Amino acid sequence: MSTHHNKKIVLALRGTLAALTALVVARFLEIENPYWAAMTALIVIQPTRGLIFEKSFYRLVGTVLGSLAALLLLESTSSPFLLTLALVIWISGCVGIGNLLYGLRSYAFLMAACTCGVLVMSGVMNPLRVHEIVFGRIACIVIGILVTTVVTALFTPRSPRQEVERRLETVTTDAVLWLAALLGQGRNEKVARLEHALLMELADLEACLDPVGAASPGFRKRKRQVKALISALLSLLAAGRLAAEHLNCHRDVDGSHQRWRELLSRRLSEAVGRVGTSADSFYAELEGITAHARSHLPLLGETLGGVVDALGDVLGGYQVSAGGCEQMPPHRLIRHRDWMEAGRAAFRSGLVIAVVGFVWSVTGWSKGPLMLMALSIMITIFSTKDHPAHFVGNIFVGAAIGSATAVLCRIFLLSAVGDPYLAVAAIAPFVLLGFIAMQYPATVMAATDATLFFLFVVQPATAINATPVDLALGAVAAVAGVGMAWASYALLVPINPARRMQSVLAAVSRDLGRMARTGSSRDLGRIQARLQHRVIRLVGMAVQHDPAHQKTVDGGVTALGVAAGIKALREKVSGNDLPPASDRVIREVLMVLAALAPQQEGEELLTRAASALYKVLQVSTLTKGPVQTAVPGAERNRDRQLRQELLVCTEMQ
Repeated sequence: MSTHHNKKIVLALRGTLAALTALVVARFLEIENPYWAAMTALIVIQPTRGLIFEKSFYRLVGTVLGSLAALLLLESTSSPFLLTLALVIWISGCVGIGNLLYGLRSYAFLMAACTCGVLVMSGVMNPLRVHEIVFGRIACIVIGILVTTVVTALFTPRSPRQEVERRLETVTTDAVLWLAALLGQGRNEKVARLEHALLMELADLEACLDPVGAASPGFRKRKRQVKALISALLSLLAAGRLAAEHLNCHRDVDGSHQRWRELLSRRLSEAVGRVGTSADSFYAELEGITAHARSHLPLLGETLGGVVDALGDVLGGYQVSAGGCEQMPPHRLIRHRDWMEAGRAAFRSGLVIAVVGFVWSVTGWSKGPLMLMALSIMITIFSTKDHPAHFVGNIFVGAAIGSATAVLCRIFLLSAVGDPYLAVAAIAPFVLLGFIAMQYPATVMAATDATLFFLFVVQPATAINATPVDLALGAVAAVAGVGMAWASYALLVPINPARRMQSVLAAVSRDLGRMARTGSSRDLGRIQARLQHRVIRLVGMAVQHDPAHQKTVDGGVTALGVAAGIKALREKVSGNDLPPASDRVIREVLMVLAALAPQQEGEELLTRAASALYKVLQVSTLTKGPVQTAVPGAERNRDRQLRQELLVCTEMQ
């Protein structure tokens, strides 16, 4: 057997040991529903030590909140109708908040939602042991976390912080090489491909920051500076798109402009060559290049200067002011929050809980609470996934396999075992088999949920007075809850990657419209910071779910460029140094873009608008100076060109 397979077997044995040890400890302490401890041990096992601690903490927080809510509901009423109504309100609220947040903070609210549903239904089935059930849930979570930490955490690697820092250094140097190629060659096909690769890598890096920062205070403190550098690199891509249009339009009569471009391109390439020697020398060389770039392409130079400043903060580590307060980086990312989809997620969860809950209330079906238990977990925990129907569909298969195995195990194996600890030993091979299947990507999802449902249905170390038919019906009800969750994601209030991407694209379009309308530099900065995160969120989803994602990536770069162009025009207008005619035409262009951007008539429209915007920006750079006084009619010619580009924008409405 190969070393690779040996390692997987060791991981499976370690996970099995953690789950069964947690089960035995909970049973020894006579805690209600001890199998919850085993399920917790299985769930909190993570690939890195930091994530184990972080996920365990937020799982505990969510469990406590959900348990207190469940206790309040069970103490207030025993009416199935009122309990269902209260669950609809609680679960909808928690799911809505969870879909607005990111990472493990979101997980805490989703745990609060499903925990309340599970405990309320457990309390309905065992009304005389409500307090023991609520206490047991919290105690089992604590036991599962502690056992998993002892058994697995010491053998789990630390967070891959160094790998992320290496990738950040690589993407920064790649961005400088891209700029060198852009200046030296213009925006040809090779440069565009590198541009796309940079945007995809930045999107992936930003998505990695939360998991890497988990339980790593040093990196967590630097995360703001890292995000600022990512934002600055996104701004560089946008300014590069504008610079490419400028270079295409520029007439180099005496060749001086070409010589300057070649010189700057060479200096940028040489700066990258110094990275292997010293990061500080690379940083110092970029500082000198920035001053030179500002004199020829001011917007690009200023943006490169922002990259240099952000890079300096990252190299210098976490910075605080003399007064002890954190310094706000000039560049930042403001996270996209999809209020529309969060509202739909809340409505979806409330609707499906109401449908099943009210049917149970009317019919009094004894297995209804089991169905609601499974449903409350599936409709909450997976609501933030890009494609929850895909996840829950795989879970349905695993749940069916695990539940069927549990029923057979309970009937033919555990029925003859009276000692609870022997029962734990009897199910050990089944749990081990599940953990082995979890080590392989093709079976990890189905195996995880098959093992969880196996533990949930078989309820080892617990006395069950039920007929085989009752056991089978309970298992069917639990699996049916998974099926109802799938139907809600796929059919009732559908959500999928295409819909999520369309929602983000709509938000980007609205942001561009707001940027064109607003006159406040502070508002412009905030909108652009949020737009940048929306673009990399869109690109991240496209790369993961769309085989033809290059079109979306190119549209993302275009949107960044349009935002930078609008901001540049706004700054020109607010600078009060434009001739009146040019000022009027630029304002008209911004008004047209404000009306055009939110229409979302496709990426082709965005590209055409960008082209027109770049030309307006290019022509509007000819403001005051020797050219205007030396050439008769230069101002009239400029305004005529501006009018022509305004007409292009207007025709696209």
